[in-house]
Amino acid sequence: MPNLASYDVLMPGFPGRGSRGFLGWSTILLLKTRDGYALFDTGGSGDRPGLMAALAERGVERQDIRTVILSHLHFDHMANAECFPRAEIVLHESEFAYVQDHMNDDPAISRFQVEGLLRSPQLTLVSGELEVLPGIRMIRTPGHSGGHVSLVTTVAGKTTVLAQDAIKHRGEIESGLSAGAFDEEAARASIRRIVAMADVIVPGHDGPLTMENGRIVAASSVSAEIRLTLDGRRFSLEV
Repeated sequence: MPNLASYDVLMPGFPGRGSRGFLGWSTILLLKTRDGYALFDTGGSGDRPGLMAALAERGVERQDIRTVILSHLHFDHMANAECFPRAEIVLHESEFAYVQDHMNDDPAISRFQVEGLLRSPQLTLVSGELEVLPGIRMIRTPGHSGGHVSLVTTVAGKTTVLAQDAIKHRGEIESGLSAGAFDEEAARASIRRIVAMADVIVPGHDGPLTMENGRIVAASSVSAEIRLTLDGRRFSLEV
């Protein structure tokens, strides 16, 4: 039976940092399988209007989202899970354990948001590596955080890894290093594992990357627009 799973980039990630810190514009993915619609990550709090608009453009209502899978619990990937009242929220048990131990020393964990999510009756913990949705496999890719996971599927005969922050952007493939990793050795191993298996990689803060023999042969451009609410001026950034 052919794999009928598909993905759509609702909001592309962007690799940006300012004088105040990391921008946190992360990739949000809409998944579709025979079980219905799901999301892989939900972005940061400031992404909410754009996320809702992107779903509406595709004719998808909040109530249509059956599952929310979270790659990890950093502020820019999990903040809007609460917007989907009918969704099962899927988290790997190793990330649950990680935040219990490191809630106060990982600066990317928003403690009050995470504590609220961990109390949610919608939350389901999973273990190991599994087919989390029909045609979509969850693999463990720790390093950026202690329990980070990525998703693997086949699209048009190509192995596609939805890597999120296991590979934040194309520079981490080229260097083999993950900036700001909780566990640098594990992060390097996760990068190597993904690169070895993938024909296409969708990073957490970059556009999709086409791979050939472990090298990037094509990279989608990603752009972001900043508009000043004071006077309406617009500034475009592009990678």
